[in-house]
Amino acid sequence: MKSVFTLQNGKKLGKSEFCDYFERKIHRTIRKFNLISKDDKIAVACSGGKDSTAALYVLSKLCNERRQKVDAIAIDEGIKNDYRKRLISELKKFCTKNKIRLHIPSFKKEYGFTLWQVSGKIKKLGLSNCYVCSILKRWLMNKKARQLGYTVIATGHNLDDEAETILLNQFKGNPALLAKLGPSSGIGKRKEFVQRIKPLYFCSVNEIVLYAKLKKLPLSLGSCVMRGETFRITIRNFLKKLEKQHPEVKYAIVNSFLEILPLLKDKYAAEAVLKKCKKCKEASSKELCKRCQILDMLEKR
Repeated sequence: MKSVFTLQNGKKLGKSEFCDYFERKIHRTIRKFNLISKDDKIAVACSGGKDSTAALYVLSKLCNERRQKVDAIAIDEGIKNDYRKRLISELKKFCTKNKIRLHIPSFKKEYGFTLWQVSGKIKKLGLSNCYVCSILKRWLMNKKARQLGYTVIATGHNLDDEAETILLNQFKGNPALLAKLGPSSGIGKRKEFVQRIKPLYFCSVNEIVLYAKLKKLPLSLGSCVMRGETFRITIRNFLKKLEKQHPEVKYAIVNSFLEILPLLKDKYAAEAVLKKCKKCKEASSKELCKRCQILDMLEKR
């Protein structure tokens, strides 16, 4: 048996053993944190990248066994380059091949502009493309998923992402945002928000890349051309260096965080009071939600 992966305890795994190990890790995460119930209607938020495609593939495989359908939603931000077009094209082919329904809402249709078209305004506002894109995408994903009747949105967030986000919010002094992390996002369930889950929560990027290669899933290791040098990238590079000397550091960060997460959720639950955004009428903690605040700033520019 040819080894393709070595566990931390030194055990070597062949191709089929590794794929079983990877899928079992996701199944355990779903069971342990009750991420999916038999009555859920599931959508996977897909970018066309390796993480969300792996999540879509494994969840589709698992839920087909349970006679439960999984669909995909991919938001077209309107990034003007071949990389983004290729991702969406590959995702369409993948979904057709695996008989997965794919919805593609777009910034252009919803907001009247593409991210590319307003990138100049974003820069003048002193904001990053990633920040604006994430807020507009999150709002649109929630709205479309709710309209389509989904009860759960699975994302491709992985162990590396969570470790980065934990440190990012600690270094920025955002304990209230830390309370929204975990395998199941948010502070409690709200009917206004489709519950977001992270089935790949304990899967590392290296494991996801290997699984995608072994299963011959669409694999793009490039990065968005509109991504800037954000604080998250600084944290990511820091963790990569640290991981070379301490291979278990990301697991340690995430597992120790999970120990205190219930306390954080309890502390900030009382503050999580929702209003209705006076402009879009969606749920918001303030009079204007972040999406509408950004749209107002872009309009004034």
